[in-house]
Amino acid sequence: MKKVHEGLIATGQFMAEDIKSRVIRHGNYLIGNGESNQSFVTLDLQILDGRNDVFKREITGMALEILAAGFPKSLAEQECSITVQVSEIHRASYQRHVSY
Repeated sequence: MKKVHEGLIATGQFMAEDIKSRVIRHGNYLIGNGESNQSFVTLDLQILDGRNDVFKREITGMALEILAAGFPKSLAEQECSITVQVSEIHRASYQRHVSY
């Protein structure tokens, strides 16, 4: 996660304090036909709307490279799918409260 944070900060479009990461491990899931040697990693980058498709493609590509480097054993030993997508947050309706 730290490497993804660093990559996003390096774009100049995100501030470190605005980036949050969560890992959710799923104990119950089914992939395809249910073979036991299958796994997946999915990253959903939720960003405020307004950025162009080229930028979104650049950050998903960067994140995909980082994730693939972070899961070499899974990729080598089983059928593993790693995906990255951008979900846009509606800027006009987004609100937050932060306490310091």
